[in-house]
Amino acid sequence: MNDPMRATLARLLTAHSVRTGHFRLASGKISPVYVDVKATSLTGEGGWLIGQALFELSQTLTPPPRAIGGLTLGADPLVTATSIAAHQRGHTLDAIIVRKAPKSHGTERYLESPPTLPAGSPVVAVDDVVTSGASTIQAIEALRQAGFQVDHALAVVDRQAGGREALASLGITLHALFTLDELTGS
Repeated sequence: MNDPMRATLARLLTAHSVRTGHFRLASGKISPVYVDVKATSLTGEGGWLIGQALFELSQTLTPPPRAIGGLTLGADPLVTATSIAAHQRGHTLDAIIVRKAPKSHGTERYLESPPTLPAGSPVVAVDDVVTSGASTIQAIEALRQAGFQVDHALAVVDRQAGGREALASLGITLHALFTLDELTGS
C-alpha cells in the first residue's frame, strides 16, 4: 500500500473507528479507547482500502495463502474486500467466514467457504482488531479443525495488548496494518 493510500486509511480509521471514553472490550478489560473497524470497513472507500492493504500484505506471506478467513462479524467485510481485491489483480484468494457456533440447521457447518477450496490449503486468519487474540484464536482453531494450514494472522489494528504473544504461542505470526499507537498518536 503506497503512503498516500495508507495515510487515507489511517485518517478514515481515526475519524470513524477510534472512540475515546469508557469501554468494556470483548476481552473484559476496561479501556479509554475503543476501535470499531466496522465503522470504516463498511464504507465503500474504507472497505476498498482495507481490502487492497490486506491483499498486499497477504502476498508477502510464506506460504502464500489460498484463502483468508475470520470470525463473523468483524472479519466478514474484511475477507470479502480482500478476496475481491485479489480477484481484481488476477489472483485467487477465497473468503471463509467462521461462525461463532455451527449452524443448528441445514448443513450445520461451522465455516462458510467455496466448495472448491481443498483441505490442507494454506489459509491466513484475519481479524479487525486484535487485543487479547481470543477471537482470532477461535477462528484459527476452527480453520485448523477443518483441515486448513494456518501459520499467519492479519489484523487491521493491533492494540498491542497481548494478542501478538498469544498467537505466537500457537505458532502464528501476527501482521497488522496499524498499531493502536499509530492511530492515536500515543
